[in-house]
Amino acid sequence: MSAFVKILALSLIASSVSEALSYVLVYRTEQFQQLKQKVVQGESRLEEEKHSTAGNGKNRQRRIESIESQLSTARSKASRLQLRNMLVVALIQLVSVYQVNAIYGGEAVGTLPFEPLSMFRGLTHRGLPEDSPNNACSATFIFVLGGLMFKAVIDRYLQLGMPKGSSLPKWVTNPEDVISGKK
Repeated sequence: MSAFVKILALSLIASSVSEALSYVLVYRTEQFQQLKQKVVQGESRLEEEKHSTAGNGKNRQRRIESIESQLSTARSKASRLQLRNMLVVALIQLVSVYQVNAIYGGEAVGTLPFEPLSMFRGLTHRGLPEDSPNNACSATFIFVLGGLMFKAVIDRYLQLGMPKGSSLPKWVTNPEDVISGKK
């Protein structure tokens, strides 16, 4: 098995362990589940209120602001719950990166099909000797990119964390409306 595949496997294992700990420490707790439910209900109420024509403009605007305030409060409480978890996950990732550096330090495990810009060369050459080719790729770079990819896939597949619906800009969630000029 090549070093590249081994590093991706280590990255998958580290990401899986991190997400499992996240689930145990935060996502399965009763308090987080209640906050998540509040956010989902609040977002649906907000959408209904925005598309509703009932009531005059001033009262409707106050209701919308009230719902947005409740959503903001619930999201900030959830962020506070996730803080402890983020510290544990960061520690796991730091130990994992240290281990990868200890095993594969100074060894080019891949070759990029291009020469990276000078500002990114420090990332792609982390731990490689100075005389290595400019398009060489270090184990740390592959591990970090793999970890980012696997974490995103695991989060998306298991639907952990808070829903991201209204926190995304409109051009991301509904690009057709933005292009056509709908409000």
